[in-house]
Amino acid sequence: MNRTKRRLRLPAAAATVLLGIGLTAGCGTARGGAAGAQASAPGAVISQEDASAVVSRYDDANNQVNTALDSTGLTGIETAPLLTADVAWMRISKQLNQTVAPITDKGVTVYAASGAAYPHWFLAVSSRAQGGVPYPGPSYRVFVQDGPGAPYRAAYSLNVTGTVPKIAVGSPGAATAVSSPDGLLVSPDSLGAHILDHYEKNLVGKDMFSYSAPLDDNLSNGYALGQKYLSGQGTTLSRALGQTPPSTYALRTSDGGVLAFTTDVVTDTLTPVKAGGTVSLAAKGTDAAQLGKPAGATASQFAISRLETFLTYVPTSASGSKAQVIGYNEVPINVS
Repeated sequence: MNRTKRRLRLPAAAATVLLGIGLTAGCGTARGGAAGAQASAPGAVISQEDASAVVSRYDDANNQVNTALDSTGLTGIETAPLLTADVAWMRISKQLNQTVAPITDKGVTVYAASGAAYPHWFLAVSSRAQGGVPYPGPSYRVFVQDGPGAPYRAAYSLNVTGTVPKIAVGSPGAATAVSSPDGLLVSPDSLGAHILDHYEKNLVGKDMFSYSAPLDDNLSNGYALGQKYLSGQGTTLSRALGQTPPSTYALRTSDGGVLAFTTDVVTDTLTPVKAGGTVSLAAKGTDAAQLGKPAGATASQFAISRLETFLTYVPTSASGSKAQVIGYNEVPINVS
C-alpha cells in the first residue's frame, strides 16, 4: 500500500477537500530496462534479475495486503518510512470504508547501488496502473536489505510527472550510492528544513529551489490555501518541523549531483482565533479518519503529525544550478 499520486492539499482540519486514496500495489513480472545496472554487473549489490524478482514478489504480496486491508502484513514487505506511511493510509482506508483497486507494474528498470557495507539497496523505476488506469508518470521505489540474508523491503515509493535527471551508471555497471554531502549544493539530510522555509517564508525564486509542481503547486500553494481557508473558519494553523532521524538514500546523477529520497515529520497545530473557541476536523477527511472519527471532530485544539517523503534533485555547488523537488507525498500519522 502506497500513495499513487500527489494531490493539492488543504490542511484537513476544517477543510472540505478530501485527499483521494490511492494505495499502490502491483502484480506481474518485472522486467529490467537497458538503462539500469545490468545483471552481470560486478560491484552491484544485487543483479538485475534478482532485483526484478524482489519487485515482483513485493507487488504480489502488497496486492494481497491491500485487498485484505491487513496492516500487519506490511511489516514483512516494507520498512520505514514507507511502512509508517502505509500503516497510516490503511487505517484511514478502513475508517472511510475505502477499497483498493489492483495495481500492475510493467517495464521495471533497476539501478542497483554498489558497495559491500549494509544496508544494501536499489532503486526500481516502473510504469504502473491502478484498476487499468495508468499513472501519469513513473514510480520510483527504493528497496532496502538491512543485513546478510535479510529480505529486501520497500522503503520509499513516489510518483513523478516531471523530468528526472539521468542516473549515472559507472564502469562496473552499478549506480553510485552517495552518503556524503561534500560538493553538493545542500546536504540531503537538511532538505526538510529548507523546504519548510521555502513555503512558510515565501521564498519562491529567492532560495535554492527551482520551480516544480510538487513543491510550489501542491505543497506551497496548498499550504497557503489551507491557512487562508482555516483562517476564514476562525482557526489558526502553525507548522513545526520535528526532530526525526534521517533516512536518506541518494544516487549519483550523470552531472555529478544526486537524486535524494528523504523524509521528515511536521506537526500542524490548530487553535481557535478567539479565546475559548473550538476547531474542527472535516467529516470524511484524512485527519478525522486518522483520529478514528470519520464523521468529523471538534475540540479546543488539534495536533496533527504528518509524515512527508520527498524525491529531490540536488546539484553540485559548483554547477550554479538549483535544487528541485520532483516527488512529494504526505500522510497524517497521528492526530490528537
